[in-house]
Amino acid sequence: MEQAREMAATLGLKPGDDLYNQLIAEAKKKEGDAPAWDAQVDSLGRDPDTIEEFGEECRQLGLAWDAKPLTSQELLDGDEGTELEPIYRRYRKLFTHYGFADVTLLRELPIAYIVAGYTRISSKAVATTRRGTQTTQQFRFFPAGRDSKFPMYGVRTETEGLLFELDKVAVVKWLVDSGLVADPGVRTQEDAQRWIFSVADPVVDVFNAPENPISRALLGLVHSMAHRTMKAMASRCGLNVDSLAEYLFPANCAYLIYANTRSEFTLGGLEHVYRFDLEDALRELDAETRCVFDPPCRRDFGGACAACLHISEVACARFNTVLDRNLLFGTLPLSASPASTPAKSGRKEERRWRGYWSH
Repeated sequence: MEQAREMAATLGLKPGDDLYNQLIAEAKKKEGDAPAWDAQVDSLGRDPDTIEEFGEECRQLGLAWDAKPLTSQELLDGDEGTELEPIYRRYRKLFTHYGFADVTLLRELPIAYIVAGYTRISSKAVATTRRGTQTTQQFRFFPAGRDSKFPMYGVRTETEGLLFELDKVAVVKWLVDSGLVADPGVRTQEDAQRWIFSVADPVVDVFNAPENPISRALLGLVHSMAHRTMKAMASRCGLNVDSLAEYLFPANCAYLIYANTRSEFTLGGLEHVYRFDLEDALRELDAETRCVFDPPCRRDFGGACAACLHISEVACARFNTVLDRNLLFGTLPLSASPASTPAKSGRKEERRWRGYWSH
């Protein structure tokens, strides 16, 4: 309304003029159309930098959702009355069983690979030399040209991916049952998402685990599930696990598995799994909870190693850090989880996780 009156004053219109009345009438129609999320974001009480980081993750998730998605409901509607209908009807029960809200096929996922420079010595931000001194790694841009501009090299392509969205209410219940937080009493996906945005911090460091224990737990859960999913998909989609890649949305309790290709050709392996083999792939997620190096792996070494959760670092978004099978299957006795909160004594506080996939 205020903008309409300012525009009318600029145009020299006064009350009673036909154009003035039209402007005011149109403004009244739009007066109640202010986005509800605007007030909800303000009610979170977070600082602008935190809101911006959360917003960037949501924007990336929105870009993924715009990549010609095919939902499980659309899959069912398109094959109603065929021999595939009973299979697709079981998808929803499987999603609930494994704590997913939905799994969506993205058929035209745009990916850009950009290289601006390099680092040396270590993938960690701070590395320890042989003499025991700590040194901070620096990113080196490619040498600038005569115009003083730093070159970057990249390629843009389209591929396919599967977007896995967790049931946020189930995630909050998992945090409560594991003793990490008190029950916030959320009952809907929207309330659970709002609560996560109010208590967690954005994950912006790909080298180190978040200091916020809730953010660390969410990241560990999403990341561990992503690696289990990649291993289950690789044996069915015709691609080696190193030819798959992940994109994590920890604050949104979601992760994306996509074919890591740099060509315009899409094999269609992930779509084949989604249409014909998703049920078996999901059942493989918790078919084997052990590792050949258990119990030490799960009990004493963070519940992740090269034999169970680790994959090639070219496929992992976080260099195989913040991974833990205890988050998925529950803590073994005397476990020291990497997601535990450090105690005052310097030792990690014992936390017994209820496995997200423990039914």
